[in-house]
Amino acid sequence: MERIKTKNKKKSPLLKNILFLSLSMGVGLLLGVFGAVFLPETVLEWNVLHLVMGIIFFCLCYFLHILIHELGHLIFGLLTGYSFVSFRVGSFTLIKEDGKFKRKKFHLPGTGGQCLMSPPEYSERSFPYIIYNLGGVLLNLVTSIIALGIIARIEQLSAFALVGWQLFLVAGLFTAVTNGIPLKIGGLPNDGHNIYSIMKKEENKKAFFTQLKMNALMTQGIRIKDIPFEELSVNELNAGTSTLEVAIHILQYNWYLDRLDLKKAQQKLTELLSYMDNYPLFYKQELACEQLFLALVSHEDSAVIEELYDDELKTYIKKMGFLPNKKRLLMTLEAHHYQNKEVMQQYFKQLLKTAETYPIRGEAEMEIMLGNWVKDSKTDYENQPGH
Repeated sequence: MERIKTKNKKKSPLLKNILFLSLSMGVGLLLGVFGAVFLPETVLEWNVLHLVMGIIFFCLCYFLHILIHELGHLIFGLLTGYSFVSFRVGSFTLIKEDGKFKRKKFHLPGTGGQCLMSPPEYSERSFPYIIYNLGGVLLNLVTSIIALGIIARIEQLSAFALVGWQLFLVAGLFTAVTNGIPLKIGGLPNDGHNIYSIMKKEENKKAFFTQLKMNALMTQGIRIKDIPFEELSVNELNAGTSTLEVAIHILQYNWYLDRLDLKKAQQKLTELLSYMDNYPLFYKQELACEQLFLALVSHEDSAVIEELYDDELKTYIKKMGFLPNKKRLLMTLEAHHYQNKEVMQQYFKQLLKTAETYPIRGEAEMEIMLGNWVKDSKTDYENQPGH
């Protein structure tokens, strides 16, 4: 069994970086033109300290605009019939569980924040996806316009205050542009790309709805295995399958896994791996982890495990170690490959701990079930004579 590498062979990372840098420079150029036109008499003697302070303040403004962006999703989502599920900035996540707000921890590579909501009832004709997706961009633009008004109208602002508002303005424009223009950042579609995908293909609208609905149900504590499989219906995988639809196929894999139907889970994973080159890097790495997990519990040879568990995957697992499924994978490695019960128990305790802070309770409970199953199952080592 050969591990399918997670590097994207079709799209050049260099080209993506050049495009992103060009976009950043374009926004910076607009700021410079704005300063030359509206603030020709403003004089600031920049030194290294001022430059460092400017960079720090811009980062703070950008962080603030991430918060504003997610608030935009929340506000416009509530206005169009969505209900609150979770709100994340960085790894800080706020969820509503049993009628109370609780703090959890989660991070998704390629995203600075995320506001997830439960959608209204699905309708092909009137399902409100545009305003929900554009809500963040709209609020970024509104606050940027306010900043522009302050800069243009308040004459007694100090030079440093003017620069501060300029930085807030450019951070807002940057956030709006990088989320509003259809892009894939780290392979994951931004808000604009979600709208573009849904307008391009009707099935993507249903996939978008399903993804939000399943996340809402599992955050409430419902296990994926207890959701009727028909609610995870999606078109068959092919080379042109959208990221939105791939997410539903991954949910189908989890449905089989939560039921410990390893044969069906392996079939679904094999199907997913067949089109690996088309997925976001995050999906590729997650599927590589599941490929290793199924190889371990299927008692594949050590050589196969070593090939799957390469340096690239080790680095990713270490980076994402705060996720319960990574603790489940690490304890499975100890149980079936390294045959170290003591370390396996340590990872199981860590799994329980990470599950407490994980925002999607239904998924966390599935991981605890899988951890217990691995812990209680017989390993190849225990099946040998004398053990």
